[in-house]
Amino acid sequence: MALLLPALQKARRQSKTAFCQINLHQWGIAFSAYTNDHAGRLPYHFPMGASNHVWPYALRSYFSDSNDALLCPEAPTPWLRPDNRYPTTGFTQRFLGSTAAAWEYRFELGKMPKVHFTGSYGISRHIDHSVQDTRNKGPVWNSVPLLLDCVFMDADPWPFSRPPEFEDDISGSSDMKYFCINRHDGGINGLFLDWSARKVGLKELWTLRWDVHHSASMINHSHWTIAGGVQPEDWPKWMRRFKDY
Repeated sequence: MALLLPALQKARRQSKTAFCQINLHQWGIAFSAYTNDHAGRLPYHFPMGASNHVWPYALRSYFSDSNDALLCPEAPTPWLRPDNRYPTTGFTQRFLGSTAAAWEYRFELGKMPKVHFTGSYGISRHIDHSVQDTRNKGPVWNSVPLLLDCVFMDADPWPFSRPPEFEDDISGSSDMKYFCINRHDGGINGLFLDWSARKVGLKELWTLRWDVHHSASMINHSHWTIAGGVQPEDWPKWMRRFKDY
């Protein structure tokens, strides 16, 4: 049994990774259907605005009423503060998750629709309703990340963001840290604008074209890419064992 246990644990993790990718494939179908119905536009997303300005609400008619589609099997339940209360910001109650916990979003204000979502995936803030048309944009456009494993429902990644100093370090602004979580053995799963889903290495996050307007040369100038001169010892200790890109 002692010999079999590591293999069983590895198989269980691989199964959860595969199921997570299936979830993202389903979201790809939902996003594709939405854009087909809205002249190629993606849903508008503004998490601190009205309740109907968050992507799960916009896509509610394109997926099951079950909340399961929003949850990675590696992060199936919300995180609570030590006092078991939800942190509150203005009229919007929201709190972050962690590598092994889902996030929660609540919006209740007057006569506006009450919204409550629990999830483990987040959308890139570089991609929203301001994108005019997602159809037939070519390989560069198709390589842009859309929805990934995340500690909140959205994040604002930037190729020059510093990596987290320690695992589960989600302090500060909602930059690359929100996506840089060791949820799937050195990586996370992500959905791209060609509606494909795959595993993304944690260090690979700094090489992705988050915004179609980010040029390859700009990304290569990031200190956190091999082209930009990053050295193994530059990464925080907890990330040094992961694959370089």
